[in-house]
Amino acid sequence: QTTRRLKEEQKKNSAVADGVQFLLRESIISNYNKYQERDFCPIYAKESIKKAYKAYHDLGGNDVATQLYNTLLKMPEEPEDKEKCYEK
Repeated sequence: QTTRRLKEEQKKNSAVADGVQFLLRESIISNYNKYQERDFCPIYAKESIKKAYKAYHDLGGNDVATQLYNTLLKMPEEPEDKEKCYEK
């Protein structure tokens, strides 16, 4: 019974880790879509994205989100045209 309970706990822990990884991946993708449209990514957003990506990667994530993450970090932190920024 202890072995069965341990396996059930491991299954639950794995499901929670997979769920968290999925949510972090979705957050990275959502931020990419948001800031790609704006053509810049503010420094405060980059800091948040870095933390999300670290957790995502530590949970085993390493797919298209990695490419999006790297693209986000390379983006300018301020809009080229500040007037245009407020139109979106």
